[in-house]
Amino acid sequence: MSSVSLYSKIAEVLAHRIAGGEYAVGSVIPTEHELAHEFDASRHTVRAALRQLQDLGLISRRRGSGTIVEAQGTKAGYSQSLSSLEDLVQLAARTPRTVHKMQEVVLDTELAAQLGCAPGSRWLRISSTRGEPGMAPNVWTDLYVDAHYKTVRPLVKAHPDRLVSDLIETHFGRRIASVEQTISGAAIPAILAKPLEIAPDAPALMILRHYRDQAGVVLLASVSYHPADRYKFSTTLIRQQ
Repeated sequence: MSSVSLYSKIAEVLAHRIAGGEYAVGSVIPTEHELAHEFDASRHTVRAALRQLQDLGLISRRRGSGTIVEAQGTKAGYSQSLSSLEDLVQLAARTPRTVHKMQEVVLDTELAAQLGCAPGSRWLRISSTRGEPGMAPNVWTDLYVDAHYKTVRPLVKAHPDRLVSDLIETHFGRRIASVEQTISGAAIPAILAKPLEIAPDAPALMILRHYRDQAGVVLLASVSYHPADRYKFSTTLIRQQ
């Protein structure tokens, strides 16, 4: 069963047209009725697609003026405090990724359980490191992307300073509504010791993230290993009044 609903597919096509300039910034895109006819969908479904693009800041809707293109791409704003999705985007911009491998994989039972996804489902796995130039990497990440978005590969290579979730929002019109993360202690797997320039079994923090859309569907999931001496996570707890 596809994780991509009809309204998300419509939003994806429209986002492609906006990113490619077919619908220029400031122009009016076709009406709900015209889009419903083109995609053989109900107006309710078309409205859901347009709402998704509106939430991304790509369009605005004004009574009497129609649907106006406001931007050709999303404006990501994501600090090391990581209190919001915008903070993740800023962190990615400061530490561009180096991609080591991209391949389609089928999740076995163990990996599916770790990621919270269906066994036997297909995903694009992007393995990468991040770090300051001239220094040892501070993280290894295996990012799993819904196979529907496997054409994101060239974009990942072309934009090392942007999150893959940000690229999917911009080019496919699928909005990430939340990111769940679980942090736990771990040891560096032997296979990652060399690329991270650290001894096997050295202490690390493992971060598991799930990127979900507004319906709660997982579009991306990642497993990251940070050597313990290269990463610090902090939060502030506020006493309730």
